[in-house]
This record gives sequence, structure tokens and C-alpha cells, in this order.
Amino acid sequence: MYSAEAGVQMKDHDSLLMKLSGDDTQGLKMTGQITDRIYKNGVLVEERVGHNLVVNSVLKLIMCLLKRQSGYSGIQYWAVGSGASSWDSSLPTPSAGDTRLTAEIGRVAISPSEIVFLDSNLNVSSSPTNIIQITHTFGTGDCNGKWREFGIFGGNATATANSGLMINKRNHDVITKTNEMTVERVMRFTLNLS
Repeated sequence: MYSAEAGVQMKDHDSLLMKLSGDDTQGLKMTGQITDRIYKNGVLVEERVGHNLVVNSVLKLIMCLLKRQSGYSGIQYWAVGSGASSWDSSLPTPSAGDTRLTAEIGRVAISPSEIVFLDSNLNVSSSPTNIIQITHTFGTGDCNGKWREFGIFGGNATATANSGLMINKRNHDVITKTNEMTVERVMRFTLNLS
């Protein structure tokens, strides 16, 4: 739903979606923050900020990258899905065990130039850090329909729906994407030892 003025929305359940499931006292902790900027006919009509769940399959992806597993790469595709219409009245929380979207409607390739390292002050860094940011704009013809979920995929992902290893998942209030709209999505991942 669009507001007359651009505003920021953040749901209470977002705080529950900020970490990998598991032991909170030690180990790796990866968090994700998302900003959506929704434009209609070139005018910003809404901005949404929230968190998403980094899912368990990211651990398989990390291990594939450490091993240099043939046919596996890092971040490759941003997928969006319609979820279920029942989510409009009761939005479910994703599960750390999720490996795909509920109802993927499309995905777009993420180019390496859309991914940058950030320093601790969230400035772009030319050196590797523990924070990456992905910025992608879904154009007027990209994945039009009712959006209620998204996920980023890597590993052996292709342009085919439900392929690859899911990195994160977010369920959100519906965005009805039309050919009059572009949506800029900015996803920030932070990896820390806890």
C-alpha cells in the first residue's frame, strides 16, 4: 500500500528476524537490513526499512565457497514472490530452515558491481570487510505482480525459479509492482563473531 508522502515503516517482528538461529552465546552471527524505495512514474512514493532472516542454507554456501566447490558462486540472484493472499491479514515469520520462496514469481541477476564492502561507519571500502551491501533497482518490466516475499540466492543458482542456495528471506506487506514502478532495494549483510 502506498502513502501520499514517502515515509518509513518498520514492523515489530523485524527484530526477530535479525540473526541466524542457534546458540546466541558463541559462533557466527549474520544479520540483514533491507531498505525498499518504491517509485511510481519516477517519484518516490514509499520507503520501507526492516530486517530479514538469514537462513541456515547460507552455511552450506559459505562452506562451498571456502572449499572452492566447482559450479558454486556467491550472491547471484534476487528473487521475489507472491507468498499467499492470507498474508495480507496475518504475515507469517520466515523459518531459518526455509530453502526457497513460498511462491516465486521472478528473479533478477545481481552483478558484482552492485555489491560493495562497507566499513564500520557504513562507507564504501575498497578493502574486504565484514559488511557487504547490495543495491539493485527492479526496472519497470522486472517481476511485476504482487510481492510479499523476497530472497537472495547464490551457490548453483540460475535464472530458473527455486534454484540455488537461499541466503536470506523476508516476508513483507504487499507491494503491487506494475510497469509504472521501479523498486530500489538496498540489502546490507553483517557477519560477526558473537
